[in-house]
Formats: sequence, C-alpha cells, structure tokens
Amino acid sequence: MASIAQSLLQLACMNSFFNLITVLNLFGLAYLIFLFYKKNTPSQSSPAKSSQFAKINLVRFNPFSDVGGNQSFILVILDNNNCGVIITSLHNRDNTRIYAKQIKNGQGFQSTLSREEKSALAQTIKS
Repeated sequence: MASIAQSLLQLACMNSFFNLITVLNLFGLAYLIFLFYKKNTPSQSSPAKSSQFAKINLVRFNPFSDVGGNQSFILVILDNNNCGVIITSLHNRDNTRIYAKQIKNGQGFQSTLSREEKSALAQTIKS
C-alpha cells in the first residue's frame, strides 16, 4: 500500500515538473515577443517608420501523430518590407520547444524554414 502511495506521489511530482517546464517555456516566449516589440517599436518622439508591424498571422498545426489536436503553433510577425520574425512552438506529450527565426525580405535569414513555417510565411505575405 505504501509503495502505491509513493508511486502516485512520484507521478504527481513528475506531472508538476512538466507543467512547470511548460509554463516557463510560455514565459520565455512572452519575453522573446516583448524584446522583439521593444526593439522594433518606434519611440513616441520619432515619426512612424515603414518598419512598423503590418502583418501578423497565427497558424496552429499538429506536427506529431501521437498528440491529438493542433496544440503547436507558428506566429509570424512582419513589417511592410516582409522583415520580422517567425516564432514556432512544437508541443508533444513530453515537452514543448520554442524556436524563433529571423525573416528578411520574405525569406529565412541565416536559418532554414520548415515546410509549415514556409506555408505560414507565404500566407502572411499574401495577407
């Protein structure tokens, strides 16, 4: 009986750990977005530039067959020159990974884009 209770306690601790990691990943994503906006948002005293964000697109998808639903996403943020960032979150049963890639002139800059990222980028540029 005691071993069952210990096993349940260990399982609860593991789930809490994975939940904590997921929450920390989300805070990290929010911080990345904050830094991106802070860097690229003009100050109140400067006139508006053409680099303000003009196109934002969110695409949800399912990259893994063992996870139900579209829990992963791609967030594309571009300016009028099709420069900006793609933030990708890949969620599976064990963890969530977040990637940020720079976009210049509608293309991945110093990084390769996945098929899903290319599709999301094309949708965003068309909008």
